[in-house]
Amino acid sequence: MKKRINPLSKIKLVYRPGSNLIKVALLAVIVLSTAALITIHAAIDRGEAQREALRNEAIMLEQENQGLQQDISALGSKDSIIEIAGKQLGLVPNIIIYITAD
Repeated sequence: MKKRINPLSKIKLVYRPGSNLIKVALLAVIVLSTAALITIHAAIDRGEAQREALRNEAIMLEQENQGLQQDISALGSKDSIIEIAGKQLGLVPNIIIYITAD
């Protein structure tokens, strides 16, 4: 029978302290990455706020549009439009006013 050899038994881990330059570079990468993530997160928050504002504006415009559609439907015929113009705006149909320079 052959003796089984553990492949990890031949590996030796040796700790070698890194240079200060590597530590500073690693710290700089971590700090810059954190700053980038904060900036991205702020941009996402602004985008979501803008999206919510646009959604609210769209809802308000849709409601206004529905109201205007109802107003248009309520007008009906030409006679009802003339009646509304006379009552609400004080307009009189079929009157032509001429203005002269005299």
